[in-house]
Amino acid sequence: MPHVPLRSIFLPAMLVLAVSGCSREADPDSPEGMRQAAFKQLLSHSEPMAGMLNGRIDFDPEVFAIHALALDEKADAPWHYFPDPSDSDQPTAARESVWSDADGFSERVEQFRTATSRLAEVARDGIDSPDEVREPLQAVQQACKACHEGYRQ
Repeated sequence: MPHVPLRSIFLPAMLVLAVSGCSREADPDSPEGMRQAAFKQLLSHSEPMAGMLNGRIDFDPEVFAIHALALDEKADAPWHYFPDPSDSDQPTAARESVWSDADGFSERVEQFRTATSRLAEVARDGIDSPDEVREPLQAVQQACKACHEGYRQ
């Protein structure tokens, strides 16, 4: 068996450990991790709806309605997980303006909640065509974009 210098094993192992310690992922049990998970749940519903309206996915009114109702049901989930940045050492994409402009941030959150509620209302009434839900989904997307532009890095 050939001799393998300890350095050739030790150095790569240390590099792997060092790089893994530099992860930018938040602890899943931290408020930031819970917030990220909540936003991923929102995306798991908004993405299929967007796909149906832009032709990536066949439009199915029943499936669209399920996603619209679930999105509205989960619309409050992320907002509880914005701890003061001085209380956490977790990585975050939230800008300081979340806290320094709390009124503006709250207004954006309310716009999102209103938009998801309206989309759910249309879905509950029954969907006959993509045109019925296009504008309400665009309002949800615009609410997301407005918040990202001012409050996310």
